[in-house]
Amino acid sequence: MPLSRSNCIATLQHLVAATLAADRGVAVNELLLDLQASDHLRDGPAALDSLDELAVARRVTEFFELEKTGAEEWLLRRHRLSEWSELICDNLNDGTLDQIWFRSGGTTGEPKLVAQRLAHLLSEVGEIREIVGNARRIIALVPLHHIYGFIWGPLLSEELNLTLIHGGEAVEEAHHNLQHGDLLLAVPEWWQYLGSARHALPPGVIGVTSTGPCPPEVVRAALAKGLETMIEVYGASDTGGIAWRTETGRGFQLFRHWKRQDGDHLVSDAGTVGLLPDHVEWQSERTLIPLRRRDEAIQVGGVNVWPDRVRAFIESHPGVESCSVRPMATDHGTRLKAFIVAEHHANDGLKAELRDWLKASLSAAERPINLTLGDALPRNAMGKLCDW
Repeated sequence: MPLSRSNCIATLQHLVAATLAADRGVAVNELLLDLQASDHLRDGPAALDSLDELAVARRVTEFFELEKTGAEEWLLRRHRLSEWSELICDNLNDGTLDQIWFRSGGTTGEPKLVAQRLAHLLSEVGEIREIVGNARRIIALVPLHHIYGFIWGPLLSEELNLTLIHGGEAVEEAHHNLQHGDLLLAVPEWWQYLGSARHALPPGVIGVTSTGPCPPEVVRAALAKGLETMIEVYGASDTGGIAWRTETGRGFQLFRHWKRQDGDHLVSDAGTVGLLPDHVEWQSERTLIPLRRRDEAIQVGGVNVWPDRVRAFIESHPGVESCSVRPMATDHGTRLKAFIVAEHHANDGLKAELRDWLKASLSAAERPINLTLGDALPRNAMGKLCDW
């Protein structure tokens, strides 16, 4: 069975929360708690109105490709996620639905839709089963509607018949109740946070990290806290998982369903050709090391962010003449900062206005946390933009 009703409901909860969180100005986990308290979209704590439900139905239809079933109108006549999951699971299990559509990109760029065949994802899950061994629970600190969370969460839960814990409950378990045999899914920023905690991890916890490079010192800190193994996964929405490793600093080993075609491309067992998201160094025909991204995106909290798109967005504000946006290192991972030249006179009022505007317009990952106002953008002796 590709997806049980309980895991389908969990995925739907993440889709609904992600669709509504930005517009409502609330945290995704806050909405997840409301959706977990009651699966009734209208009368439950989440209290969707008709426009909310229309937006959510479109997103769910897109994700599962429900156009094949003509079910979008049906969704709008049902107000419980349990009813939605019944329809989706029936169509997944009889083969009517055979693709999942993931989004990549953020608020500042047009989201790119990427279709992944369910058979391809399940092939990856079959190999993951061998990698993780005798896991007992899956604790997901990642969104289940993103490709990493969907593969290692709901799909792996089905493959191994394991309990899947997600949302606020997963945060609680990760802090206070990890157990031997837990498979803990997180992004590098979460591992940096957990590695700095005072308490040690219980024995037998297996960690997984993906969405971006996890610094070797972060992996070593987690292992020093008692983590049994850290599985680093290299992949992208366009490809799914590409490769994995359990020894930081060594090459990533291709998943079995991928083969090297040339220096920049892979080919799957089904004949699908995939472009590697990074320039890589090939150590062998099946082992690689990512070097740098092709599209100049950076990872912030497990999300792809394009600083140049954020710069262009900030420059669209009528009070801004020009802007430079760069990544900055913090104790909690990479964030963005911005240097801004005002159209007229810069003052604290403009900075406060920009902060409010950015908070209302951009996701947390895309939003610069440090704003500097000045008369001219910083440049070096050669006249090129530089850091500040």
